[in-house]
Parts: sequence; structure tokens; C-alpha cells
Amino acid sequence: MARDSFDRPSSKSRCVAWRFACGECWALVGTDGAAKSRLCRVVAGEEPPPHGMSVEVGEEMEGRVRLVSFAQQRAAAQRGGFLQARYHSLTDDAGPGDTVADMLGFNRVFDVNPFEVGRSYRKERRAYAAARRRLAPLFRLDELADRPFLALSNGETRRVLLARALLSDPALLVLDDPCAGLDPVRREQLKALLDDLVAHGMALLVAVRHEDEIPSCATRVVRVGRDRQADRDTQDVRAPQAAQDGHGVPVVELRDIRIAFGRRKLFDGFSWTVRRGERWILHGPNGSGKTTLLSLVTGDNPLAYANDVTVFGIRRGPGVELAKVRRRIGMVSPEQQAYLGLDADELLTAALRKSPDLLLLDEPCLNLDAAAARRLRVRVARYLAAHPGCTAICVAHRPDDIPPGFTQRLDLRDARRAD
Repeated sequence: MARDSFDRPSSKSRCVAWRFACGECWALVGTDGAAKSRLCRVVAGEEPPPHGMSVEVGEEMEGRVRLVSFAQQRAAAQRGGFLQARYHSLTDDAGPGDTVADMLGFNRVFDVNPFEVGRSYRKERRAYAAARRRLAPLFRLDELADRPFLALSNGETRRVLLARALLSDPALLVLDDPCAGLDPVRREQLKALLDDLVAHGMALLVAVRHEDEIPSCATRVVRVGRDRQADRDTQDVRAPQAAQDGHGVPVVELRDIRIAFGRRKLFDGFSWTVRRGERWILHGPNGSGKTTLLSLVTGDNPLAYANDVTVFGIRRGPGVELAKVRRRIGMVSPEQQAYLGLDADELLTAALRKSPDLLLLDEPCLNLDAAAARRLRVRVARYLAAHPGCTAICVAHRPDDIPPGFTQRLDLRDARRAD
């Protein structure tokens, strides 16, 4: 496996020609996440190359380059509305907007006008049908087909976007941080899929945050930006201690929670109590209900009013002023990033400015490069060390995305819920 480094070419440097051929896999690593994302857009033809760089693909790849990125999730969120739209869709058979089946239909994948005449798309339909048969069991598309796209979890959304790109029969697939938001099992399945695609002649460009996310099929690894040692301010960060004054007072109480997606039961008699000063890690595979539980706490999910949910001693119900509860909660989540167009660091700044009594971190390091993720973890750890009475819940699929001091763990695979 060849390894190279990439620095932005200057006007005095020689031209860098980036050539892609069938059966090759290029991996982008390094601390500069913005630069990696830009290179992905350049290769996908969504942005012109910087001065001194050219991108060359073979004739067989022309018009068959597909990009999968978080920006696509952001665009869907901004079209579909904020969190309430997502959760209202769970109780409506039709749901707002498109279902997964709509998103993955032939006409949508190939941007075909159904009223168009004069072209049969025979070749594309054959390729689409073959890809659909191959991908359906791997991505478990049938179980998602009737779900509104806005109702999917972050990991499920990534699965659908990747399946959509593959159904279009790409010759060159560009993936910007494809493992973000995926649980460990899904990450390994994705890497195995990429190995298989390259073995069958597809070309890949994969930008990753962690080197263990590089697929084994990678033939070239390019390091973007210079790696630096951990920032000085990450050293000697002591794990925050739980508060003693008032410790043990319930902050979040979920009793006998029952939530279903149509005929699929997500929670069936689930209970959980989080007390003042505790720091919980909420763990589980994609689609297990981690973000749904947080939405009950914040009140974004209307099913909070159909269940026994108490936050700061205030039980959800008619006439309860939600703003009083929300003023005491700080949050960082992928949904906020997508809809508000803010990065995780900006969201954390806004959350800590409130001096929250409850801090909710839903995949806080998603879409952050290594240096930015390290700084965010340090900021969280320092805040919790200085505010021992603050309760915190963190959702993360990677242990290295969890700030120091989170000592309690709830695994939804072991919780009392229906399979």
C-alpha cells in the first residue's frame, strides 16, 4: 500500500495530476477534515480543483462518479424541517416527505422523468435490478422501505444514501467519512463491502477520520495536512467528579416506555433513571433507539407526552411549559448540525453558555477531524470538572469519541426492550 502526503499546491509548485483507474482505492487520512471534504467534492465534480491540481478519470468513468457525504444529510434535513418533523413522522403511516422506497426507486436514482418518451433505459434498468438484489439483504432495505426518510437514525440514513449511490451503477464512488455514525458491526460490514466493490472493478476514494477505518482494499493512502501531537491543553485533564451536594436526586426518569414504528416495537416497558452529577454513555447499534431516548428528554419527540417522562421533577403532559425544561438542557447533535448549519464546536459553545444542568451529547465528534474532536472532548471534560452538579449523557460509537469522566453505561442491546 503506497502512502503519500498532500499539501495544497502553490503557484510555484508543479501541477498535481490525480488519476483514477478501475479497481483502485484511494484513502484520504489526516487531521484536516475540511480539506479532505473539499478534495472529495473536487473529484466528484461538485467543485473546481484548486490551482495546480487536475483530476483525470478514464472514459468509462465519465458521468458515473457518485459522492456520498454528510452534506447530503444536511440538505435533506433542511428540506424536511427540524426535529419535530422527524418524530411526528413516526406516528404517521405516510409520514412527511419521501419514504426510503421513494428515495431508492429507479426514477429517483437515475433522475428519470416518468413521462419521458423515446428512451428505454434498458441497460440502466438491468444494472439497477442486479444491484438491488445484491444490496437489499446487505443494507436490510426491505425493513426500511416503508419508513419516512426523515424518521431514520443517523446510521440508517448513511446506509440509505450509500445504497442510493450504489444503485446508480457508479464507476467511481467517492465517500466522505462513510463510517461516521456507524456502529462497530456496520463499520466492518461497510469495509467488507468496499473490498468487494473494488474486487469487481469499481474505483473508490474514501476519506476517513481514523486509520482503522481504511478498507483493506486501499491501494494508495494520502495524508492530508500535517499531523500534530496532541494539543498541550489536552494534557492533565482530570476526570470530573460527581457532585456530592444533591447527588442522587433524579434528573431524568423514564418509566415503562413503549414506542413502536408501525409493527416494529422499539421499546416495550423500558425504564431508566439518571441522577444528578452522573455521566452516562448511551450505547447500542444503529436504530436501537439512542437518539429517540434523547428526544423524549428534550421534548422533540411527541411520544414523550404519551409516555411517563419526567425531567427535573416535571412530568411531561398537557399544560407543561417545555421552555422551562429546555432552558436547563444543553445539547450537541447531528440533527442540529444538519438543520442549523453549525458545527459541533459552535453548538457546544452555545450549549455551555447556558450553564446547563443536563448536557446531552449525541455523537458530538461526528464530522470532526482528529484535532477538532480532541479539543471538543477537552472542553467537555473541563466543563464537567468545574461543574460537578451537571449531569451528562453521551452517545458515541467509538470509545475515543467519549470525553473523560463518563463512568456509567447503558447498552440498549441489554436493556428491557423488544427485538
